Amino acid sequence: MQAIVSRLHEYMNALDQRGYFQGAVLVGHQGEKLLCRGYGMANEEHGVINTPQTKFRIGSLTKGFTAVAILQLEERGLLSTEDNIGRYLPNFPNGNRMTIHHLLTHTSGIPDFAGLPEYWTRIMRLPSSLDETIRLFRDLPLEFTPGDQFRYSNSSYILLTRIIEEVSGESYTDFIRNNILVPLDMNDTGVDDGRTIIKGMASGYSVWKEKIRAEHIDMSIPQGAYGMYATVEDLYRWDQALLTEQLASSSTLRKMFTPYRENYGYGWVIQPLTIAGKPRKCISHYGDVNGFCGNMLRLADNGWTVIVLSNLSLTPVTQIGKNLLRIALGEPARVPDTVQTLDWLGDDIASIAGTYRLDHLDENLKITADGKKLYLTVAKMHGAPYCYPIHPISKTNGRIQCVTEYVDEELRFDLHGDAVRLTYTDMNGRKRSFDRMV
Repeated sequence: MQAIVSRLHEYMNALDQRGYFQGAVLVGHQGEKLLCRGYGMANEEHGVINTPQTKFRIGSLTKGFTAVAILQLEERGLLSTEDNIGRYLPNFPNGNRMTIHHLLTHTSGIPDFAGLPEYWTRIMRLPSSLDETIRLFRDLPLEFTPGDQFRYSNSSYILLTRIIEEVSGESYTDFIRNNILVPLDMNDTGVDDGRTIIKGMASGYSVWKEKIRAEHIDMSIPQGAYGMYATVEDLYRWDQALLTEQLASSSTLRKMFTPYRENYGYGWVIQPLTIAGKPRKCISHYGDVNGFCGNMLRLADNGWTVIVLSNLSLTPVTQIGKNLLRIALGEPARVPDTVQTLDWLGDDIASIAGTYRLDHLDENLKITADGKKLYLTVAKMHGAPYCYPIHPISKTNGRIQCVTEYVDEELRFDLHGDAVRLTYTDMNGRKRSFDRMV
């Protein structure tokens, strides 16, 4: 086991030294924390470092807490997941056509309000009561008949938030605290209202040429969909509790961790993850919210858990988490090498700058120059564009190799006269080829 611990530290130290990770990580096995560390800055402005006790917004990892709250109410006989939601939300359109189960499994057909055209420009920036948030989507037409398809929808978990409040007589914040957080001694976890001062909370960052403050979101909006914060240590307490009957019975937990459409259970994704040639049942969820991203991966068959939280929105937390699991189970994971960058020459910049198109499809990326610096602009999660520096590491006849800042990516430019072909290996290890547009 000590050899595994050394390899885990080696991998994360390499990411840290290259500037490829900012946040906190925990790797646990059967209740023992094998790696539990913070990396980089929790707050750049004041030089505060990340630690295992740093609090991060966890985005859609919140959905697992909302699911347990609903199931606790079901165990108390106060609702059934098979009930039509109209029983609890009598004025909600189509409430007699969809069940609580449909909300939990993203099969309700209700459009995702976070995908509305005005979400990024207006909606997320302004305070909103729960009822005001529901009004954003309540009268929109269904995207499909409830139960017929899977389509991820934060709107469903906003409605579950309202149902929890209606049935319990408590606010969502109080119910989560009284029925989950306090029993588990999760003292560094809560629902973020965006106004209460939370000691030890990291600041969220994005990247546009350099590290910048993330776009503002008013945290009155997400609530039970993506509104909580936590530490890696508290999330490990949560993980370990879900192996027991502290919060719900084993039969109820089996129901939560049953894969329904598209391998989605109740607030969790349940699907095989192949490691060392063997498929293993992995229970996981990704979460992000302005300037923060995180992932939990739990191997149900052997007690391994990986929790990765970052306060830099560009960070590939899912890939890092999978790599840590591979290392834990004895499979090699590529450790980024330390590289020596070269100085650019003016002709090199002109020869590779431009817009590149992926094999005649609509997916483009751009290489732009700003003085003697080159930048890659490319869309990532949710189609959001990022712009970050690239640096050359080798130059031979007709070929220039580059690496990126902030994430572990590589670019290879093959020059043939005026034609340039770019082979781009992204942060998830996916390799694609682009041609420069004339």
